[in-house]
Amino acid sequence: MVALLRAVRLRALLLFLLAFGLGVLSTCTAASSSASAQSSPKSFSGISTGATPEGFRYMSGGIGLEEREIMESWGADYNVKLAFAELSGNYVSDVKVVMEDQNGKDIISATTNGPWLYVRLPPGTYNVKATFEGEIKEIRDLRLSEGDRVLRYLHWEID
Repeated sequence: MVALLRAVRLRALLLFLLAFGLGVLSTCTAASSSASAQSSPKSFSGISTGATPEGFRYMSGGIGLEEREIMESWGADYNVKLAFAELSGNYVSDVKVVMEDQNGKDIISATTNGPWLYVRLPPGTYNVKATFEGEIKEIRDLRLSEGDRVLRYLHWEID
C-alpha cells in the first residue's frame, strides 16, 4: 500500500513538472499573440491551461480525483477558483465562462473541460457569467484585493 501511495505521489509530481512547463509555454505563446485573441489552451492529462493576450492565466479541469489533486497543487499560482456543480453536488463540465473587468470588457472567455476553473487576475472588480445547458449564473462585483484568494461555487438545478 505504501509503495502504491509513493507511486501515485511520484506520478502527480511528474505530471505537475511537465504541465508547469506547458503552462509557462502557453503563457509565453499568449503574450506574443494578437491582442484580440486568446491563446490556444494547452492540455495535459485533461487539465487545460491558457492565457489571454493581456497575460491573464487560467486553468480548467478537475474530472476525477487525480486531476483535482494536481490542480489543487498548482492552484497556488491563481487567485480565483470557480467550481461548477448541480444542486445535488455532482460536478458539471463544459461550462461557458465569460469574465469582465469593471469597465465591461471581456477578459476571459473559455469553456471548461472540468468542474473547476482557476484564474489569475490583478486586483479589481469583476463580473462572471457562467452558462450551463442554456442557464446563466452570474457573480456580480467579484472584488479582488492584493493577496486575495477567492473561491466561488455556481450551482445549477438539473432535472
